[in-house]
Amino acid sequence: MIKNIVLAIDGSVHAQHAQTMAIDLASKYDAQLTLVHVLTHDHPSTEFERMAEVEHLSDSKQPRVSEKENTYSAVARFLGSTNDSKDAKESRIIVLLGEQIIDNASKSAHKAGVTSITTEILTGDYANSILEVAKKTDADVIVMGRRGLSNLKGFVTGSVSHKVSQRAECSVLTVK
Repeated sequence: MIKNIVLAIDGSVHAQHAQTMAIDLASKYDAQLTLVHVLTHDHPSTEFERMAEVEHLSDSKQPRVSEKENTYSAVARFLGSTNDSKDAKESRIIVLLGEQIIDNASKSAHKAGVTSITTEILTGDYANSILEVAKKTDADVIVMGRRGLSNLKGFVTGSVSHKVSQRAECSVLTVK
């Protein structure tokens, strides 16, 4: 029986397909759905920048502050930014896009009838962060896209989905 599902989403096409699958599973099994987005600690990819334009994320919009940590500050530290720099703007966009991705997935899940939804927006290593949430929530399955928005270095060091599937203590469903 599936009681707890962790959905890792990054805004990629594969993640959108994984989102559809996870929401369907959560709805059918009346399972807890935990939405996880790990903020990129690289400079935004062209896909990310295009998403920011589509979502009309302006300089005036400020990220929400999480209870644990101001995620904007965390990303700014990753990028080594100062308040007046281009990196600070990129950090703000990264956080705002992460919030938008989570909000959209949450709305889709509610619309599909999923009643128990939690969200996590984290910083840090992508695979480790997903695995920590899966362990914390006692996940029965992690659902994620086979490929994400990561840069080329993912081909050299191994993909996030590969790392998660190799190290997870539960089942992992990777979706194309």
